[in-house]
Amino acid sequence: MKKIAIIEDDTDIRNMIIKFLINQNYEVYSASNGKEGIDLCQKFLPNLIILDLMLPILSGDSVIKQLRTFTDIPVIVVSAKTMVQSKIDLLRLGADDYMTKPFDLFELLARIEANLKRSVTAPQKADIYLKYKDIEIENCNAYIKGTFVQFTATELSILILLLQYPQKIFSKQNLYESIWQEEYAYDSDTINTHISNIRKKIKKHTDTEYIETVWGIGYKLK
Repeated sequence: MKKIAIIEDDTDIRNMIIKFLINQNYEVYSASNGKEGIDLCQKFLPNLIILDLMLPILSGDSVIKQLRTFTDIPVIVVSAKTMVQSKIDLLRLGADDYMTKPFDLFELLARIEANLKRSVTAPQKADIYLKYKDIEIENCNAYIKGTFVQFTATELSILILLLQYPQKIFSKQNLYESIWQEEYAYDSDTINTHISNIRKKIKKHTDTEYIETVWGIGYKLK
């Protein structure tokens, strides 16, 4: 049974999501503030986290920063904020997905299932080995010049896809539908931000450019 952590200070929303997910056969844990949420995730190691932004004690963006120091599991942010920049900033911090309140519970379920599928697909390929210049991926761990680099599940899925097809140019639609396993609805910000995150992490270890932007089309391995 998959474990889901809900970090949400609104009691009604938290209880609504808990009841719904239990009925969908998930094991659910919850916290009402950011600090409790961090402690909860360290203790129970959930498979996915649903995170509100406006939390007491420790804000949602601070929670993401701390989570990414010890886990790469998917984080779905649920927030009343609708500004595009807020979404981009959260993806840059390490969030995997974003929903705006109010939301439909079955849409939330679809996003949970998509993110869980993406996060378990790579680990199931236990014998995977890819190498391109200074990048190696072995057993779904990524190394650059021999140094382990922690990518989120989404970032790693994108990188693996690019390394598997080094000659292919992926359109944004192609990338999105391959990774998210759902129809593309012109969500360029999500793709662009995850690509940017991958580039920054690679850049910390080598000056070699690995991902090329093919203007007007998409991305390919350089």
